Amino acid sequence: MNLTFRQSLRHFISKYFIQSNKTIMNTLLPPDEVRGMKVFKIDKFTKPVTVPVIVINKNFVESANKVLKNYIIKLNNFKPIRNASNDSECVFYLDPAKFSSCEDLNLPFISSENLKYVQIEVGYNNWNHDEILKAVLPEKSMLSSYSTIGSIIHVNLKPELLDYKDIIGRVLSDKLKGCKSVVNKIDNINNVYRNFEYEIIYGSSDLKTTIKENKCLFDLDFSEVYWNPRLCTEHERILQKLKSGDILYDVFAGIGPFSVPAAKLGCIVLANDLNPNSCKWLEINKKKNRIKDELLTIINKDGSKFIQEDLKTHYILCSKTISSENKIHITMNLPAIAVDFVKYFSNLFEWEEISDHSLPILHVYTFVKTDKNYEEGLKSIMEEYFSNIKDDDIQEIVRVRNVAPNKEMVRITYQIRKDIMCKSESIKKRKLNEINIEDSVKKSKEDS
Repeated sequence: MNLTFRQSLRHFISKYFIQSNKTIMNTLLPPDEVRGMKVFKIDKFTKPVTVPVIVINKNFVESANKVLKNYIIKLNNFKPIRNASNDSECVFYLDPAKFSSCEDLNLPFISSENLKYVQIEVGYNNWNHDEILKAVLPEKSMLSSYSTIGSIIHVNLKPELLDYKDIIGRVLSDKLKGCKSVVNKIDNINNVYRNFEYEIIYGSSDLKTTIKENKCLFDLDFSEVYWNPRLCTEHERILQKLKSGDILYDVFAGIGPFSVPAAKLGCIVLANDLNPNSCKWLEINKKKNRIKDELLTIINKDGSKFIQEDLKTHYILCSKTISSENKIHITMNLPAIAVDFVKYFSNLFEWEEISDHSLPILHVYTFVKTDKNYEEGLKSIMEEYFSNIKDDDIQEIVRVRNVAPNKEMVRITYQIRKDIMCKSESIKKRKLNEINIEDSVKKSKEDS
């Protein structure tokens, strides 16, 4: 046997076993024929499969199960352990990709005499959404993720998957519990109310739903307002910083993921949003969660007007009366533009109008471009919008989540200083008064 022949033989054997193993591994997966399906046909998913079964006396079931549980078929809506036709025996249906021989089981009461091969039928109802879509969609264009908003599934389909949107919607609706509608985002968030264009790719056109988050219930209509379930953890992080008696100014409140649970904690909350629909649903959620009027005030204004009018007036009233044990927080969760509103806190007050001990903590959300690196992107943001704050002012900078390639959502939390919030004229006047007082004290001492 020459060298070339031996190499060819090894290559053939290797290729054969790889293909053979791949075939065995795919035995219980959807059939290859559904790849590229664009019109849903449930019967195309059905296929016969030959699988090994172990038939044993019922007296040994408990002992056998300790070992066979690692080999049994695991499919949706499939019972892998069944009674035999006679009452004295039990049948274990095994996954052919996991089972090779009875000897491997190392069970004294199981031999080749207990082994049989039977044909079963598997189909659409036996697989989850991920298994179905992996079988149907092009191999290099998988559905990367989806969001669940109550009974609504929200997807962002890539252009190459748009031809498959009907089947994607159908599969997600069938397979995800409680799904009523599947919507696809077709445009970026770019209007004045920060909503996005969408299309319903499957299910009901009624997009009203209810969400539970941080021990509160939120009603909403997804066609009118925006909700991002991926911010649940971040909402919780902020709430953990609050306690009863604190004050929260929520500049871009939406339907209340910060405001409602904060008020439920006993915080005094002023919640603002430009979108009248957000305010409508915020009012509904206020009542739904039994929030008292004195704890939650809802305002419908542009963020700049809210800061310069409502926040300013309320802050002047409470800054000198709030307990030293409580804090004042300001949330600005509109990452696309929130940094543009930070400037409205500069020169907002007269020096004597506010106290020194109750300076607010700002939680400002923004996007950081990370095409070079995160540190450089963050540095650029800090230099452009936060040049007047000192390192000691910053309490934390948190990377909230990755939004897209080279783009991260970030929270910058810092305490804003009194000299930033107060008008320069009032600061000069205060310093002049201090000088005059010092001069008066000196003169008094000299006279005495």
